Amino acid sequence: MKDFVLGQIYQQSMERASKRAHGKFYTPDFIIDFILSKILSDIDVTEKPFVKILDPACGCGFFLIRAYDLLKEKFRSDIVQLREKFYDENYEVNQDGNIKIVKGEQYWQEENLHYHILKHCIYGADIDKEALWLCSASLLAKDKKPYTDELNIVYGDSLFRWEKYYNDGQLIDELKDYRLIYGVKNRRDNTVEYVDRDRAEEILKNVVFWSNKYDYIIGNPPYVGHKELTIDYKKWLLAEYEETFKDKSDLSYCFYQRALEVAEDKGMIGYISSRYFMESPTGRNLRRYLKDNCKIINIVDFYGEEIFPGVRVAAAIFFISNEKDNENEIEVCKHQGGKLNTIESKDFEIFKVKQNELMEERWILIPRDKRSILEKIQNNCKIKLGDIVESFQGIITGCDKAFIMDDNRIKALGIEEQLLKPWIKNSHVDRYRVRESNLKLIYSDWIDEPIKYPNSIMHIEKYRKRLENRRECKKGLRLWHQLQWGRNPELFMKEKIVYPYKSTNNRFALDKKGYFCSADVYSFVLKDGVEGYTLPFLLGVLNSSLYEFYFKLFAKKMGKEIYDYYPNTVMQLKIPDYEPCKEIETISLELIDLYEEEPESERISILEKEIDNILKDYFSIKVG
Repeated sequence: MKDFVLGQIYQQSMERASKRAHGKFYTPDFIIDFILSKILSDIDVTEKPFVKILDPACGCGFFLIRAYDLLKEKFRSDIVQLREKFYDENYEVNQDGNIKIVKGEQYWQEENLHYHILKHCIYGADIDKEALWLCSASLLAKDKKPYTDELNIVYGDSLFRWEKYYNDGQLIDELKDYRLIYGVKNRRDNTVEYVDRDRAEEILKNVVFWSNKYDYIIGNPPYVGHKELTIDYKKWLLAEYEETFKDKSDLSYCFYQRALEVAEDKGMIGYISSRYFMESPTGRNLRRYLKDNCKIINIVDFYGEEIFPGVRVAAAIFFISNEKDNENEIEVCKHQGGKLNTIESKDFEIFKVKQNELMEERWILIPRDKRSILEKIQNNCKIKLGDIVESFQGIITGCDKAFIMDDNRIKALGIEEQLLKPWIKNSHVDRYRVRESNLKLIYSDWIDEPIKYPNSIMHIEKYRKRLENRRECKKGLRLWHQLQWGRNPELFMKEKIVYPYKSTNNRFALDKKGYFCSADVYSFVLKDGVEGYTLPFLLGVLNSSLYEFYFKLFAKKMGKEIYDYYPNTVMQLKIPDYEPCKEIETISLELIDLYEEEPESERISILEKEIDNILKDYFSIKVG
């Protein structure tokens, strides 16, 4: 789309850090086309010629420019009907700065469509002035005929409730006189702001803009994590958007609530945003808010596939109507894998989910047959994995070169033996076994007096400048020679189950050698006092094909068939009772030996099927 060239150049020129801070990522053309064609398909401009379309984070105007094109096509095709229907209606037009009243016969002409769409149909807001200038320039350039009125494009924070906290009448009265300073009442804080004329006019423009109700709200809300927000702004969001925003929420969550506030009754919203809120603990408030306050028409879940070039944000498109419907069924289109450059039904699994069945804990979007299996597992288990085990992450060194080395280098440098611990990474963890590693960790947290460990200190000293630059050292929480996060060493030395943070499949292994792990490996041990469960039993359950299927029903997909095995999800897995399934323990112990000695053994396949059959029988799931 050649109209987008200016905006694309601007987006590309922004530093990556700036994009991240402002959540600005270019939406591919095929996504924009899909959202707009779906959401605007039912517009009948002869019934509603003054339709209002809003992008509350419009940036350079990619969505609005395409919306302009679609509207113009509709108006052009219905121009005769419009002229006939509104033949005798009065219309205001701005011609060279002068307001004129014309009849519908004159107004509904093709040469006036540019004016009509820009004046009455297209609305955009953003906090980036340069992007708004490009948006305005692109819209004005859509027709050779000059547009002399003011565009409905405003500079300001869309999340601020301008229409609620300022009085347009008071502002208009203030602006009747020309002064250097104006006193503007802010009803939110019951204060008076003293501003210059430009700012007062800017506030008034926002008040008028946000006093509208919009028929269609579209766009890509800024994806800004809580770490990128200032402390003051975050506090403001927590107070202003308490229904949807909590401590570690993303800024985009608030744009859903804001859209529903300014949408017409039964107005439509079409957003592409991160899908993470459907699963994350911080998305609980937004999940509850959407479930209770709107009708979710359609979710197009890209399920981890990359949508925004070079940006690792798992995205989904949400089509929402501003109405309540307790019996609503959501059409879900779930991508089945492969590179995306178009949206075609053949690439998606399509099914329906009842909105009132969406769980507050997480939204699990799966078809009825898979949901039946999920419910059988969930309903037949009394405990979660997290109820009986203690989970912990691997060690963060802050500089692996300073603390991790192989046996040859240890010998050459004479590193003190009492500081060394066996070390594994993600790649060392396989199903049922931990691959041999020749790496060791210098557990420098045990260095009480550096003089006792001269060789270790001499080696770590080489990286002192980098180590001192770690956040924890700058804050005085860690000494320069210590690990960034050494965790509790006693946990690593226990018999434990380890598993990788990211993987294509379930890879749980029993570690009896006391390996210390990198941060991309998680571990768990049985909680003190837990009876009736053993680690080999849990190992057999978690490595079963049934539990891999179960986990992937609600796990976060990272793309390219990689799943996130973050403890927040893994610890939610329901575990069967030990006694009816205790044979799994014996089988699991044999599998541990076989994977160590003969990882390609046919016996392994037989034993793994036995575990699956035990579990399927326990859950009354038909074998197949």
